[in-house]
Amino acid sequence: MSTQSRHDRHSQQYNAHDEHACRSRMRKSPCKTHSSQKKYTPTAQTLTAKLGRCAENLVIWYLKQRNWHIMARNYATKYGEIDIIAYKYGADLPNCNTIAFIEVKSRSSSQAISPQMNVTAAKQRKLASAIKYYISKMERQKAVYRCDVAAVTIERKKAPRIKYFSNAFWIKQEFGW
Repeated sequence: MSTQSRHDRHSQQYNAHDEHACRSRMRKSPCKTHSSQKKYTPTAQTLTAKLGRCAENLVIWYLKQRNWHIMARNYATKYGEIDIIAYKYGADLPNCNTIAFIEVKSRSSSQAISPQMNVTAAKQRKLASAIKYYISKMERQKAVYRCDVAAVTIERKKAPRIKYFSNAFWIKQEFGW
């Protein structure tokens, strides 16, 4: 078989090639179409997103261990995003649900500032707007609302540390809290 006919057959096979099938073959031996592509190297942004997602998973585990029920995760509004919304019956007052709006902050050990310090006044205002929007959309119920911050520090070869701050910040009185 000549080299030309093999090349023609290869190009016919991959001209309208299935991207998934071609990529799975790349692990063994890449086709000529993809042989010049660079390997995927994660950027700082993707690593930060993975760290944040891991921290959220840890906080959800932490809350479930303490009998909290997760209502929503990454609740997005036009005002911003609430990382976790959870409730627990009788947490703050007897015979009453407590709904906690939890902001999760994470850091690797190499960073000097503690995670909870990144919940600035501007971030608190954005969260307050998102929380107000969430409450306006939900059914009225007898509940205590609070804003918590979960600070997660993840270090290499060490167990992650979670510092949980209940009632970490207050929302202005005109909001009705």
